[in-house]
Amino acid sequence: MPTLQHPTLPSIGEINHLSLEEFMQVISLLFEPTALLASRIYDARPYESYDQLLDKADEQIKQLSPLEQLEVINAHPRIGENAAKLSELSRIEQGKAADNEDAVLLKWAQLNKEYEDKYGFRFVIFVNGRSKESLIPIVEERIASGYRSVELATGLSEMVDIARDRVKKLLSAQSAAKI
Repeated sequence: MPTLQHPTLPSIGEINHLSLEEFMQVISLLFEPTALLASRIYDARPYESYDQLLDKADEQIKQLSPLEQLEVINAHPRIGENAAKLSELSRIEQGKAADNEDAVLLKWAQLNKEYEDKYGFRFVIFVNGRSKESLIPIVEERIASGYRSVELATGLSEMVDIARDRVKKLLSAQSAAKI
């Protein structure tokens, strides 16, 4: 089971035999805590691979009602969120502090509020090693020109991309640790 210090993924064979509670812990590691999504993909077991599990998650997300989709997307932390409120993986993904971190975090607080006021849910983007500061023009553009349905679909798709990247990195780290 994953721990806070050293998150790991069970084998796909083990995934197929976990209790719902244990399965939710694994899905929370990949998607952030979202019991709704975890229970939907739990019921679709067994899986032959993590790719198949994530494909099923993507499919299930698209089949959720709009209200349920909001619950899933709002499980994801805000960019620039207080580090104490972030999961370990989100903290790593959002990167280390910049020289002008206070100004960047202040700007993100403003942009998160504008985005959430306009769309009614959190801004989600696959950070993929980019700095918080480099993402500012992206969120500004999406606030200025986006449509709610497009933004929701984009954010949910980004969550799946984040989960795929987490699986790849966690499995790679586990494989390297065995050598």
